[in-house]
Amino acid sequence: MSPSTTCPPTHANRRQLGWLLSLLLALALVWPVPVVRADTHGQLQSNEVSYTFAEAIYFDLEAQATTPPTDVILFYGIDGEPVWRRIYPDGDLGTKIDIAYTEELLPGQFAPGETLRYYWRLEFADGTRLETPVERFVYEDDRFEWRVLSSTTIDLHYYGNAKNQAADLLVVAQEAQERLSTEVGVATDTRLQVYLYNSARDMSAALAQRSTIFDSQVTTLGVAVSDDTLLLLGSDENAPATLAHELSHLIVGLATDNPYAGLPRWLDEGLAMYAEGQLPRNNRLALEQAIKEDSLLTIRSMSSYSGQAEQVDMYYGAVYSVVDYMLQTYGRDKMRALLRVFAQGARQEDALQQVYGLTLDELDAGWRQSLGLKPRSAPTSAPLFWLLQKAAA
Repeated sequence: MSPSTTCPPTHANRRQLGWLLSLLLALALVWPVPVVRADTHGQLQSNEVSYTFAEAIYFDLEAQATTPPTDVILFYGIDGEPVWRRIYPDGDLGTKIDIAYTEELLPGQFAPGETLRYYWRLEFADGTRLETPVERFVYEDDRFEWRVLSSTTIDLHYYGNAKNQAADLLVVAQEAQERLSTEVGVATDTRLQVYLYNSARDMSAALAQRSTIFDSQVTTLGVAVSDDTLLLLGSDENAPATLAHELSHLIVGLATDNPYAGLPRWLDEGLAMYAEGQLPRNNRLALEQAIKEDSLLTIRSMSSYSGQAEQVDMYYGAVYSVVDYMLQTYGRDKMRALLRVFAQGARQEDALQQVYGLTLDELDAGWRQSLGLKPRSAPTSAPLFWLLQKAAA
């Protein structure tokens, strides 16, 4: 696992926000506002949308009203999610309504292939409102002429002369899926979208920016940009391993999706490393050195990333080792049961106790013994950053 590979952020906070907004929306429906037919207060004449990838979305509305509206509001958001952005664009609110609104975008704000939806609302002084039908459009990276190779559940998008590479990578993706299904017991019926970019420059517009310094020093090899979509840098020699790794994040994320909490990081990353197949050499050497020096991180501390750059290779080697120990010792049925419990929003201590009858420290002790190390002298205490993360979850 290369330190330059970007792993997907936990979606738990996004799901929690969505659940809360859904509840508020349901409560709001108790006090409905009358929605009138279009011919009661006016007629819709034109409702158009276009975009420039990673730059802006352009909304245009033309309508004729019998009386001037008090407000014209644009709602838009990702299709299938309860969150809508509410915008009050500038424009003439007379009987002739002609509004052109430009929504500036940041790179990576929406994933390639994301379906967006929008509608307009006109509100009038008598309390009634006119709403246009909800319209949908697919936000594609239209800078390139994409082609697609597909398997049962994966669509691999490529452009240019990358067809042979795309075909090879599709085989890698299928092998990773098979490994997760047969050895771990996790799969998905959701179609997964992979966008293969030929250069870091091409992919940069589709990536969320972090900072000028970070982006100039770190090359992102692969990243999940939504629950079912990932971007992959095909020009890097580690593209096959990166694809297998990031696909695991998508598949495991979909299998354990819940509005309460995400997987502990050690398990999510350990499964992703396992999906790659053989442990990469740099991670294996770092793990072996840590075992030799008895300097392994605790499983509890690996619930979040290490803040020390020199520990990155060892971190990924260690989480792979923990997952491998669990599968070899307890079998895939236990792992599958553990993921089902996590899908219900359980915390890691409760989930491990329910499925394995182990505390986190007991799992840590068993893992160490499997590597020829003695159990730690005392139960490990949770670091402050882990306690804060747990409280936030």
